Amino acid sequence: MSDKPKLSIRNLQKQYGDNVILRGVDIDVFAREVIVIIGPSGSGKSTLLRCINGLESINGGEVYIDDSRIQYTPAALQQVRQRIGMVFQSYNLFPHLTVMENLLLAPTKVQKRDKKSVIPQARELLDQVGLLDKADSYPSQLSGGQQQRVAIARSLVMNPEVLLFDEVTSALDPERVRDVLDVMKDLAARGTTMLIVTHEMGFGRDVGDRIVFMDQGVIVEQGPPEQVFGNPQEERTRQFLRNAM
Repeated sequence: MSDKPKLSIRNLQKQYGDNVILRGVDIDVFAREVIVIIGPSGSGKSTLLRCINGLESINGGEVYIDDSRIQYTPAALQQVRQRIGMVFQSYNLFPHLTVMENLLLAPTKVQKRDKKSVIPQARELLDQVGLLDKADSYPSQLSGGQQQRVAIARSLVMNPEVLLFDEVTSALDPERVRDVLDVMKDLAARGTTMLIVTHEMGFGRDVGDRIVFMDQGVIVEQGPPEQVFGNPQEERTRQFLRNAM
């Protein structure tokens, strides 16, 4: 692991009117590191990811990638989202496009890459997520879990440097969750740099290099899984885990 972080968040603040969501969050993410963010609903986890990706404006603080401060201007956002990909709770696939067409759209339109050069990568990624045989299918012909795996492949085909996951299994039937989590475990094994917001505690313990527990817009505790899950230092963490595990 490099001694310099791939992504640095400094004093990040976000509020809606008088409602303060993030209260000065600081975190470093190193290349090939998997950070799992846990915490109660409303603690600011998803908002943190959306601010990093530029989907929400920030009220204070800074975000750096490779020591370069990210400028969240309209002109710069497209480049930001190519470097920092995001997979959402909802799949957001284009229903009128096939699986392959969904994967090819952004690389050819946004990155101006040649379609012939993208197709082999798209096929490899579909194979990686176990859906190569669905390349010519439409989203309506897929289960929710399959659509979510396509959404992951669609993010990967853009070659992001960091990948954000926001509760990607929360909308799935229980029997479909495992397939998606297995894909994410495979990405972790391949060295993908990831920030994962999840309520799946067992998955977080298995895949995370570091667990970050948030509550009321701040990081209460962070550390390796064996510490946070096995010997949490803060009473608020212990209280949350008693209810969540």
